Amino acid sequence: MPDLGTSKHRSSRACTACRAKHVRCDAALPRCIRCLEEDKECVYVKSRRGGRRRVLSTLTSPMNETKIDHGSFTSILPVLSQTVTREMDSGVDLTTPTADLRDPVDDQLLSLYYRYFHSAHPCAVPRFAIQRYAASDSQAIQPLYAVMKYIGSLHNALIPSSQLKDHVEAELAVVRSTNHEVSPFAVQAVLLYSIAVYWCDETRKGLDLLEEAIRMALGLRMNRRDFATGHGRNDPILEESWRRTWWQIYITDAHIAGSTHSYPFRTNGIHMDVQLPCEEDEYESGNIPNPRTLEEYDMREFAGDEREFSSFAEMVGLTRSLDLALAARKDLDLKNITTVCANVDAIHVSWTSLLPASKRTVFRPDGFLDEILFKAHAIIHTWIVDLHRQLSTLAYSAIEGVSKCCPQAPPESLLQSNSPESDLHTRRVLHSIEQFESLLTLPTNIVSHTPFIICMIAVVAVTHLSACRYVFKGQDLRLNRERIRVTMGALKAMGEHWSLGKRTYQEISVIAREILSLDRPLPSPAASREPQHVITGISDIMADIAASACAPNMAVETLDFCDLFDIDYHEATIRDALSHDLVVTECCI
Repeated sequence: MPDLGTSKHRSSRACTACRAKHVRCDAALPRCIRCLEEDKECVYVKSRRGGRRRVLSTLTSPMNETKIDHGSFTSILPVLSQTVTREMDSGVDLTTPTADLRDPVDDQLLSLYYRYFHSAHPCAVPRFAIQRYAASDSQAIQPLYAVMKYIGSLHNALIPSSQLKDHVEAELAVVRSTNHEVSPFAVQAVLLYSIAVYWCDETRKGLDLLEEAIRMALGLRMNRRDFATGHGRNDPILEESWRRTWWQIYITDAHIAGSTHSYPFRTNGIHMDVQLPCEEDEYESGNIPNPRTLEEYDMREFAGDEREFSSFAEMVGLTRSLDLALAARKDLDLKNITTVCANVDAIHVSWTSLLPASKRTVFRPDGFLDEILFKAHAIIHTWIVDLHRQLSTLAYSAIEGVSKCCPQAPPESLLQSNSPESDLHTRRVLHSIEQFESLLTLPTNIVSHTPFIICMIAVVAVTHLSACRYVFKGQDLRLNRERIRVTMGALKAMGEHWSLGKRTYQEISVIAREILSLDRPLPSPAASREPQHVITGISDIMADIAASACAPNMAVETLDFCDLFDIDYHEATIRDALSHDLVVTECCI
């Protein structure tokens, strides 16, 4: 590395990484030499020590006073310091009034979006094409561009996101106030924003935004096959992006249904004949083939040769099958749940068996993880765990109601004796738990997964906790407690970027303490054979949790969830951990 310390030239600005290390920065664009050598994100900040700088405007005015120049993009350069978190210093202005997509901060925010979020929700145009549409559709694409920058900021703790979020709200307010036809770019913006808002722990607002995106898409008839060609301007990339947008709405709706335990899907019963998306490498290169149809996919098992469909298309197919099977889940009786379980098992077997040889693994031929296939496998195993647990020997506890991600315990009408059938359901649950946790051990960056995996992890982790109490003994118990650390480590990592993930991590620690009875001896094998679905009496604990939820300034950062799984964890340490109980903001039992 060049010796930057011997340079006679003092740069007027330095990137945040160099400032944090108190070393000289050469201020090169798009990355300084140090960040280039260390392969780090390189974000520049506005110095507050003077120099030749333009007077810069801010977007902190109230929304009804915000003026947006629709002829250009308004770039937002966050003012950072060594101690800044997500709160904006009210005395500092932002930059820059120029409409330049090559602005280094805008470029960094877009890069963060495409690196950590796009691959799991790939409906926006590819990274290489964004500037083209920014030039040709400068007004229409602004809401989407603002959402991309906001989501990108969530993946860098040094970049305050609050003002970027205000910019998104201002852009969407303009969209809602216009009398012109809504742009498909605006539909993408509302959809992606709904996901981000939901997992930033504004769940009600996220649900409302998703419903708004669905209404907007239906108003444009994006659910129909001819929309993409009719509004794609003979541009294969744009046509592909419109197809992907509808299918991303449909898949997101399915994710929300699973996370909120609400059936059927909002989009259930809507006629949709949109053609299927292409492979990701084709989309990212711009070489879009002729799209395949739903009719072709539905007849794939009868084709003379092995027809390959894209991973996105396979995800669409799996979601449609689950939509059909889960629509009847609203009726919770033994016969109905047994039928739903059997149907989901059949879907799992048929879907996996019909995957082409190139998709029998979640890794692409180039060795990188196929994010869409990863998500598909995680979803199907989560559903198997959720559904079969209702008929298994894995008891529910009322403490599970602490977490919104956890489903309600089934009614007593599903209670069965310990029979070969219930043992079979238990084995199915344990097998899918193992398969799901194996996905989390794959060599990939966990935070690049969809945030919807947070609730999937919670459902699997709580069920695994029940198995640790009621099924496993001895060495098996110790090994399975180690495996739970995998799921909780993933959940903790997701919580660093998504506040609902952090809260879910905190909630699962409270649930684990009760399910594993860490403040009293574990039940003997004979005592553990209580009937499944028994709701353990924990009214006193729930009262303590409710009280702790209202306690201000609780110390939560020092509690390590993984310590809770040490079988010989000292009682005094447990009492100390309980004194720093994690804050649960909503406890409704």
